Parts: sequence; C-alpha cells; structure tokens
Amino acid sequence: MDQGDEARRYTAGIGAARAYELVRKELVVEFGADFFRSYIDQLRLVAEMDGVLLFRAGSRVAQDRLRQQVQHRLEARMRVYVPNMGPTEILLENEIPEDVLSLADARIEPHRAAAEQQRLPALDFDNFCVDESNHRAFTVAQMIAAGAGTPFPTWLVHSPPGCGKTHLLTAIARSATAQGRKVLMMTGQEFLEQFQSALHKKRDSSVFKDMVRAPDMLIIDDFHRICGKKATEEEAFDAFYDVTRRGGQVVLAANHGAEGLAGLDETLRAKLKGAAASEINEPGPALRRRILDRRVAFHARGTPGFNVAPEALDMIADRMHVTGRELDGAVCQLLIEWKISGGTTVTLDAAATALQNKLSDSAERRITVQLVQKVVARHYGMTPQQLLERTRRHAIARPRQVAMFLACKMTHASLPDIGQRFGGFDHTTIMYARDRIAALAETDANLKAELENVARAIRREP
Repeated sequence: MDQGDEARRYTAGIGAARAYELVRKELVVEFGADFFRSYIDQLRLVAEMDGVLLFRAGSRVAQDRLRQQVQHRLEARMRVYVPNMGPTEILLENEIPEDVLSLADARIEPHRAAAEQQRLPALDFDNFCVDESNHRAFTVAQMIAAGAGTPFPTWLVHSPPGCGKTHLLTAIARSATAQGRKVLMMTGQEFLEQFQSALHKKRDSSVFKDMVRAPDMLIIDDFHRICGKKATEEEAFDAFYDVTRRGGQVVLAANHGAEGLAGLDETLRAKLKGAAASEINEPGPALRRRILDRRVAFHARGTPGFNVAPEALDMIADRMHVTGRELDGAVCQLLIEWKISGGTTVTLDAAATALQNKLSDSAERRITVQLVQKVVARHYGMTPQQLLERTRRHAIARPRQVAMFLACKMTHASLPDIGQRFGGFDHTTIMYARDRIAALAETDANLKAELENVARAIRREP
C-alpha cells in the first residue's frame, strides 16, 4: 500500500486520531473511571506503521493489562468510526522505532493538546486529601509504597464505596513501579473472571497462576468481589502466600474489614484477620471542603473561567455528608450550572438550586448503617468489628440485633443492603432482628429507653 492509499485510508470518516478521542470517552464508561485512570489514561495513539495503529502504554503493568482486557474492545470501538482500520499494537516507548516517534505528533495526533486538557487527574499521594478519617491508612500506604511494608506483608484497607481506597492503591502502584518494582494491580472482579475463564475453558491455569504470583507487589481492589467463590478465594490466598513468602507485598481494598466480608470462607477469614488493616471513614466537613476545592480547580483547568463562590462551597461541605466521589458529582453539576448561566461565578443561591435534590438526599442520608454500627458498638463497649462477628453469644448478638433494628428505622438502606453491611446476613435475618427488638421494646421499658438513648446519640453524632 503506497502513501496515497494510507492517507486516503485515515482521512475516510473522521480519522483515527479523532476517533480515538471519542473512543477514550466511551472506554471511561465501559471500564469505569478508576480503571481508566490506572491503565487507559496514559495510552497514546502515536502513529501508523505498515497498516498497524501503534499505541504507547505508560508502563509495563499497564501494557499487560491493556493487552489482556482492553485491546479487543478498543479495536471494536475504533472500527465504528474507522471501518477499514487495521490491527492495533500496544507497545512501550522503547519498543517503538525512533523514526516513528519523531513523526507521531505531525501524523496521527493533531488533537493531542485538546485531549490532554481533558485528562483525568493522576491518582497519587500528592493529590490525596488527608484528615483524621483517613490519615492512618494514608500513612501506611506511603510506608508500603516506600518499601517499608515488611512488618505487614498483607494489608487490607476498607471503607464504604467512594472514600478513596482506589486512589491509595493506585498511588502505591505508581510509586512502586517508579522505583522499578514489579507491580500487578487488578480488581477482584478481574481476578475472578480471569481465574474462572482459565478453569471453565479447560486451559492450563498455570499461566494465570504465574501471572498473579510473579510480581513483587500484588494489589487487588474490590477484594469483596471474590468472596463467596470458594475456588477463587482459595486461589487468591495461595497467591498471597506465594508472594509474601518471597518477601513481596500484598495490598487489598474492600468495602468491609475481614469480619464483615460476606461469603468469605471462615478459615480464610481467620487468615485475613491476621493481616494488618486500616479503615477509612467518610470525610468530615473540613476534608469535604478541601476535596471540593481540588475538584473545582481540576475542572477549571479544563474549562477556563469556571468558578464557584467560596460561600457556596462552604454550604456544600456543611450540608452534603457524602463521600469524595459524590462531591465530585456535585461539582460536575455546578459546572453544568456555570455553563448554563453563561460563565458567571456560581453563587450560593445558584449552587443551592442546582444541587437541591442532592442536598435534600444528603440530609436524609446523613445517618448511615456505618454510623449506626459505630454508635451502637460504642454504647455497648465494643468495636464495630466485634459487632460484626458471627457468633450467637448474647453479649454480641443482642447489640447486633439492636444495631440492625436502628439501621432499619433510621436509615434509607434496603434490607439486603443492611444485611451486606452486617457481614452478609440474609434480608430475612434483618427482618427477624427488627421485629424481635420492636416486640421486646413494647414490653421492656428499660430496653425502650435504651433504644431511645442510642437513637439520640446517633442523631447527635457529627
């Protein structure tokens, strides 16, 4: 194929460079923002050579993950815009010929500068907002990233969704990779799918086993996705043993601590209880305010002129008792308001109007199952982890039933969700606890007064 044919090929339709800009936005939706930030964000379309589109990955870890999980979806989506497109290849910078790299900007990336403005922010330690709700987890993450995790070779960080677990894990991976350590980061769902695929297709699973045992650091996000799948659980713990036995590091993130992981085999749960663990709580008002500042500044870099009045951000931080992820959604809503208003500063009144539903929902959802567990545990002189222990001992079972009753009464969580928050109980167990405590309170004045006291303490909790 001569150069004229090549030119006609890529000028047909919208062109490969513009197609890739559109496809990147689609990949965010398909794979999720966290996965996109970790692996796809640094992927660059650099050139075409011998009919093959060349992409440059940001790291060896990203290259492996992209080839395994993204490349076939990338090609399929690209061909929607460029039907006659040839195959793709994902390479590292040192694998791409120098003459190709020198032509990349002129030949294939005319829109690169615009695309760079829309890049998602890098998830690293420098842009992780810290306060008392997460500083312990942040400190341990930095220690592990620096190679000082030998005393705790397996570390579990847990929190409700949206509190920054993925951010910390990605920051660890970035830092460790920059130091030359071999890192494999994957989600629990990816671990599950890849392992089960190796089994169900009757392939030799040694390739998968070698992959998860080879790195110096194995990082698994959303580890709770593995729980309840016995063979996958056992494979994961075998991998953890092999990695740590060689002096490597295992980092896990989940929505609950070891006691609350629904479906986890009890023997494996006991092993995980021996790991170091750190909890991240939902951010307080001061941290919420700092997160809002960061997100406004980020959007202002991509949309010059975007501005929100400080008093509006103060109001949001005070009234939206939510996670960082939801605060990001609120700032996106303010960006829409700013554009609709013609680019004028988003005032307090404008923010209140734009976020009316979110502010209302936030006030109603301020009392969470986690908050109920925390206050009930404190009332009975135990830790939230003890409250989640699966035991019929009255000293734990009764407080747990009280917590389930108050969670049903004071939160908007569904029965199945409450069951998950208590370690994977069936919704019928939650119903039984609710009805049991309600019936006892009708005949036991002391219990009724106790429930009222705990409920007041929950409402007063900041």
